[in-house]
Amino acid sequence: MVTKMNALKISKDRTTVIEETSIPEFFLPNQILIKVKAVAANPTDWKHITYGLGPVGSTIGCDAAGIIIKLGRNETEQKFIADKFGYKVGDFITGVVHGASVLHPENGAFAEYALLDSSACTKFTTKTTDGYEEGKKLGDIIESGSSIDSFEKAAALPVSLYTAVMVLIINLGKKLEFVDSSAEWQDADSTLLVYGGATAFAQNLLQLNKLTKSFKNVVTIASSKHEKVLKSYGVTENFDYKTEGFLETIVKKYPNINVIIDAVSNENTFNDSYATAKKLYKNEKIKLINLMGWDNNKVPEDVRDIEKVDVGSTLLYCVLGLEVPFGPVTIPANEVYRKIAVENIPKLNKIVADGSLKCMTIKINEKEGLEGAADAVEGIKLGKNRGEKFVARI
Repeated sequence: MVTKMNALKISKDRTTVIEETSIPEFFLPNQILIKVKAVAANPTDWKHITYGLGPVGSTIGCDAAGIIIKLGRNETEQKFIADKFGYKVGDFITGVVHGASVLHPENGAFAEYALLDSSACTKFTTKTTDGYEEGKKLGDIIESGSSIDSFEKAAALPVSLYTAVMVLIINLGKKLEFVDSSAEWQDADSTLLVYGGATAFAQNLLQLNKLTKSFKNVVTIASSKHEKVLKSYGVTENFDYKTEGFLETIVKKYPNINVIIDAVSNENTFNDSYATAKKLYKNEKIKLINLMGWDNNKVPEDVRDIEKVDVGSTLLYCVLGLEVPFGPVTIPANEVYRKIAVENIPKLNKIVADGSLKCMTIKINEKEGLEGAADAVEGIKLGKNRGEKFVARI
């Protein structure tokens, strides 16, 4: 077996560089080594580079899809992975990696080979012999709404989909149980507001919400061009953020909103979401969930009101069960978060296999390989994506 590979790494000047390096060695129990065939870019990738969160020389990237070439470190782990998850060498699989990690800088998605946690993976099958999207070339668009049946579609899943799982269970208190249309809604009374309904995270959350019948009433904020797909995911009503006074309209029309998810999580959307939560408050705190790790301290004291708004967040890197050095702070290993991830992420195999989980719009990068991965990250950083996932073929 080969021992060397090419990987996209953080350079000394805080850009990216393709370097030859060693294939990562197993460092956790029950890992899977894959030959990477497609990767997807996420905002966290460029933030690890630009803000110095990832060490120089670390391999970047969190979303990878490929082919299993080795199960575990030994026969005991091979048997466990095969018996527990049904995975075998040669299977097509996608999973999440902590790219640009301080603890394990040698492992990242944007490489020719990557290590995945077997409990944070999802198996899929493809329509074509080479596994890539049929009839699509470099630079093409894959439209939303079809099953997960190619490397590109699968690579677009892990970070956004697994984050949605954790938010649904931990932050929203719902069960990840896929039910039929005759089942009762877990919450038929209150309304969930999602700011940024077209983001990758939100599109997966909305689908999970519908498939688990969690919130019956869901309102989103997104460009009107995404309204059709959002309605197909069970959204009651979408409000275009370009419409004047849209937040005031939402407050008046849906006063029973008790949870707001800021799926964009920038300064503007967070501040708007917080102000909206305060207006919605009646006798019960409004939950405001963001994806940046912000808490009440993020809110200036002169507008902060902890009696009305409960700010929460999530950090998907905790799924691996390790501590997470994150800039100047180190987040301790979270055993509860890890346990919930291990128990629930494998359930996603079902909705991928039966086709009930649909892909979002995907843009295949014009460049192939790790150059395409670097270009996709830069595109995300420049804000070129609009309700679409940037993917590169490796």
